[in-house]
Amino acid sequence: MRTELQNSLRMLVRTREDFQAMRKRLDNRIGRKADGSNQNINDSRCILVEDVAVIKYFSDEARRMEKEVEKQLLAHLKRFPVYDIFLQRVKGVGTIAAAWLLGEFDIEEATTVSIMWQYAGFNPGMVRGKKAIKKKDYKPEMGEIVGSLPNAVDGSERVAVLTDTLIRGDCMTEGFLSPYNKPLRTALVGVMADGFIKQQNTYCLEFYYPYKLRLEQSDQKVLHLKKMVPWKEVSKGHRDRAAKRKMVKEFLKDLYAEWRAVEGLPVRKPYAEEYLGKKHAA
Repeated sequence: MRTELQNSLRMLVRTREDFQAMRKRLDNRIGRKADGSNQNINDSRCILVEDVAVIKYFSDEARRMEKEVEKQLLAHLKRFPVYDIFLQRVKGVGTIAAAWLLGEFDIEEATTVSIMWQYAGFNPGMVRGKKAIKKKDYKPEMGEIVGSLPNAVDGSERVAVLTDTLIRGDCMTEGFLSPYNKPLRTALVGVMADGFIKQQNTYCLEFYYPYKLRLEQSDQKVLHLKKMVPWKEVSKGHRDRAAKRKMVKEFLKDLYAEWRAVEGLPVRKPYAEEYLGKKHAA
């Protein structure tokens, strides 16, 4: 179960996102880019000079609050032993990425790294799908109630029901709830992975580049644009995202082992290694 400290991390991460979103919207209104330079704007967004100064002030305040929240995040992170002994030593894992990792994963429930992979959206296998059902319409034969959900538009109470229908664990299926934490996957693949590549860290050099090269030469077929084609024929972006997922999965395997160990919890090998005897090959 997540601790109060983890819940605080999650709240702070989302608070920072609120300020960041506000700052971006304000900058867009006055045609200011993230680096402070000007966008090309049309006449519909031209306003009085004094009003530009006012909006810039609010944007700068939002940016200042972003930085203040980041300071609070760092102070919280230092209270996690795994941050001190592992995360802060990995080049490319900044304050925000570390906060996502430690705030979203429940290391006690993650008895295997496969559970972490599934939660982050890196499991291409089949899993039991969950559906959102209005509480008044629920029947036991629909499946097991596993949680509550925000009310429907009409105010009806809703529950999450675990069905017997199998769906892909790494993508959305119509009619079912997301089988993974979408904001977390975005933070890991869309932000942290780029940090790994920029820093050219160990995970980037040992997994990202070798795996991407292997896919560029692979005849193994994969679903791409609704048809099965060899990896070497899919778009560069598709292979790049696959290589990033591979890199992040290997990082999560190390995080799992380090975090479980420092918390005094048993550490298990991935299923493929423990039961199928498979070893990693980049």
